[in-house]
Amino acid sequence: MRPVHLVYVSAGNGHRMAARAIRESLDHRGVPNVVMDLLDFSSDLFKWSYSDVYAFVSEHSHLACRIMYDLTDKNREESAALRLFEKISTENVKKFMRYISENEPRKCICTHYFPLNVLSRMKAAGMYSGELYTVITDFGLRRMWVKDYVDRYFISGDRVLKGLLALGVPREKISVTGIPVSRKFASLKREGRNFSKKRLSFLFVASSIPNILALDILAALSRTGHPIDVTVVTGRNKDLMADLENVTVGGSMTLKVLGFVDNLEELMAGASVLITKPGGLTVSEALCSGVPMILVNPIPKQETNNSAYLQDKGAGLLARSAADVERIVDGLFSDRSVLSSMERAASSIAFPGAADAVASLILDGDGGDGAYAG
Repeated sequence: MRPVHLVYVSAGNGHRMAARAIRESLDHRGVPNVVMDLLDFSSDLFKWSYSDVYAFVSEHSHLACRIMYDLTDKNREESAALRLFEKISTENVKKFMRYISENEPRKCICTHYFPLNVLSRMKAAGMYSGELYTVITDFGLRRMWVKDYVDRYFISGDRVLKGLLALGVPREKISVTGIPVSRKFASLKREGRNFSKKRLSFLFVASSIPNILALDILAALSRTGHPIDVTVVTGRNKDLMADLENVTVGGSMTLKVLGFVDNLEELMAGASVLITKPGGLTVSEALCSGVPMILVNPIPKQETNNSAYLQDKGAGLLARSAADVERIVDGLFSDRSVLSSMERAASSIAFPGAADAVASLILDGDGGDGAYAG
């Protein structure tokens, strides 16, 4: 069979990770597949403007993120700005369109709305005749995910389902599979944590958080005076790693600093609490580990929607500032039962088998309309 094509965009890391998670499932089945970044088919300038500028703005200018979200979260027929944005974007990936026309893949799975838009337009123009699937990688719906000619939407939960139905997407084209995560998260044993211990362990994933906010959060944790062991993951943020070398903490708190790690699933499984930005993939991985979450610095509006979903389900608490983190931690130490409740809530909305579910529905062709339990 022709390889299944998994197409993402490197605007943030989550879209790539979702594509790779599905690839793991396809590999496990012996199904040939190709994973590609759509931006690799564009110029260096366009790739920089779409990927690197996005990373900078999402970390340093939430107002700009909100404005861009609002401008593009519209019906394209009613928005000249959105139509112009789509036209400019499509013009910069003509190489990808030629690749698709020449190779004629039978199945394409998009984990970002940009390639979804391109392939939908190609189907409308008769330039692509294969099947088109999309995996929505957040817990709220943005209109840019809704396109013509999509054979099936794979989604995270009830909020996205309601949004798709409200926009006229037929129920039979929607599968509530959860967001695909790597098999190492999917295979975690969800054993109950012991929250009655005197010391609690906090995992702080700070790689995409502004350095000053990360330092303020650590200072807030130290001020609580509670017995906590904090592990900070800085990822590839070398500047933050350097800043943390000079940090001192209070006597009841210990601090361990890690750079890039490849065992995040073990760290999540071993933590009492996770402090993180509420990116769709990170949150989905955390849910598989059942770890209670404190959510910080969400990007408007996709991550604020994620925060709202997790709070509504009881799996996470939003901290709008370092002072909020301090207040939340005080509350958790005052009433440990809140942590047990959050752990149960997280496990109840986890979909560790999401990648396998997506692969099965694409290959078997019988999606049904039910949810896939975790």
